[in-house]
Amino acid sequence: MQLASMQNITANLGGQDVLKGVSFTINSGERLGLIGANGSGKTTTLRVLMGEEAPAKGTVSLASETRLGYVPQYVDGEDDELVIEWLLTDHNALSDRLREAEEALSAAGADEMDAAMAGYQDAIERYDRYETDRWPRRAPRILDSLGLGGKEDQEIGSLSGGEKNVLSLARALLIEPNLLVLDEPGNHLDFLGLAWLEEFLLRFKGGVLIVSHNRHTLDRVAQGILELENGQVTRYRGGYSEYRATKLRNLISQQADYAANQKRLARLEDLVKRLELTARARPSTAAGKRLRARRSQLGRENAQAVERPEMDTSAIEADFGAERTQSNIVLRLRGYSKAYGDLSLLENVDFDLTSGERVAIIGPNGSGKTSLLRDVVSEGAWDNDTVRIGPSIRTGYAAQEQEVLDGDLTILDEIMNAPPQTNETAAFAHLRKFLFTREDLGKKISDLSGGERNRLQLARLTKLQPNFLILDEPTNHMDIPAREAIEEALADYRGSILVVSHDRYFLDKVVDRVVELEDRDLVSFDGNFSEFWGARRTPLDREAGRVATRGSDRKRARAERAGQRADLTSLERRIKEAEADKLELEQRVGRAFEDRKDRDGRRLNRQLERVSAMLEDLYEQWVAKA
Repeated sequence: MQLASMQNITANLGGQDVLKGVSFTINSGERLGLIGANGSGKTTTLRVLMGEEAPAKGTVSLASETRLGYVPQYVDGEDDELVIEWLLTDHNALSDRLREAEEALSAAGADEMDAAMAGYQDAIERYDRYETDRWPRRAPRILDSLGLGGKEDQEIGSLSGGEKNVLSLARALLIEPNLLVLDEPGNHLDFLGLAWLEEFLLRFKGGVLIVSHNRHTLDRVAQGILELENGQVTRYRGGYSEYRATKLRNLISQQADYAANQKRLARLEDLVKRLELTARARPSTAAGKRLRARRSQLGRENAQAVERPEMDTSAIEADFGAERTQSNIVLRLRGYSKAYGDLSLLENVDFDLTSGERVAIIGPNGSGKTSLLRDVVSEGAWDNDTVRIGPSIRTGYAAQEQEVLDGDLTILDEIMNAPPQTNETAAFAHLRKFLFTREDLGKKISDLSGGERNRLQLARLTKLQPNFLILDEPTNHMDIPAREAIEEALADYRGSILVVSHDRYFLDKVVDRVVELEDRDLVSFDGNFSEFWGARRTPLDREAGRVATRGSDRKRARAERAGQRADLTSLERRIKEAEADKLELEQRVGRAFEDRKDRDGRRLNRQLERVSAMLEDLYEQWVAKA
């Protein structure tokens, strides 16, 4: 059943068309990912779909049976507003509207009766359609099922970022939707929360439209990708990896068509020039007729010429530089502990990071990852026995909250002052690599968006050329092309990396060791994130509460996991092997198309589709047995 459709939608923003003839449909049970560069119009598309913004042209259609639940990027409630009050905002609005309509009807005179009756009928139809009277009873049950039980009377400002994400989902589920629209729903979720969200969406019976820059989530959840580019939507089958392989294959094919078309146009132009010379030398009706015919043909073929293909690569040009460090010791922790009051995060921890290593620190939100990185940056020194950094190490830090930047400075001042000092011309040339224009140079850092601040601190970092990168959520607020540009730059980097990130696709590309914060200690695993996750995977239907909270008894939870793993070892081993096969095939498909080996690329892509399908089946078996 078709739940929603957009047909030839044109929408304006700031006097310019951001959507130009956008068309797509969403069917029941269909899960689609909407992707595009920052500023491409994704949020506008969602607003038009939900009726919050009227298009300049085109039509939006929702089936009469469609119940649309929306999960925004941010909770729009006030910090002092209670959770239950915000959750029931729509209920209260519908109730108030019905009460006002009833009062207007009872007070209406004879000449006002028809209008009052129409208003009342509309209000009661809306109220009854969503069974609004059930919401106050359903709200606490939904909160409990999503791990927010008991928080009804807490203020929204007291919730963590992850808890607010889940609260947005709870509000959307109140109307029992059969179409969920989600705008970056995993922004503040840790890796367990993201995995739980993916499983939730896989089990959801209705349609799903998800805007996300998280490529791993798109691979797990999406059955199709809608790419928004140059104001138009192109639909691709499968998740993100299949979309990239298909787009690369199409690009190679278009490049071949373009080259052949250009050769044909060149031959036609040459023929027209020769006919012009002939017509001037020997004027005749026949020569003039042939010349006019070829000119007309050249005009038609120029009008229908194959467009020059362009890769959708980010304009970001990151180069972190640095040679491999000579000293083997990059970072050494001995007896390191971290606590806030009575809350102990890490106790007596030992840890080593050696030259050229790429290590990810992972763990639930609030477990101490950012605190650890900040202590390494602020306290690390060769003469510090607890947090020791090698004597030849030059540290570069990208902070999650971008606190390394001075909010009172302008963009230009920040880059000019960062070592080594440069003049304005050189500073601007460097900033252009990170999408900053000359008009941006005078902007104060305190006025920048999260994405702009993150680009600026990465620009600062590449100017410093450190040989030890400490990165705390370096891809936050970045679109997919920018993330891929950063990954490519880090692939060429020969220094050492210590990174905290919830972007599992990024971690697979960048790190070769994963260290998990568990039971106030650091537990090391050699391999990328997929390999770690295959070995560590836990029952996600029991993890809903951990999306929002850290849990009070981790030892008991770990004991439960150990018992469950004993029965699932064989299945998890197969999942791990399939994940490794999938990752290898993705890389081979990309290389094949880059080398223009289309036949090999198509064959490998078919293998990738089979492995992806098998992996989905293995995950379903695992969830059923867990």
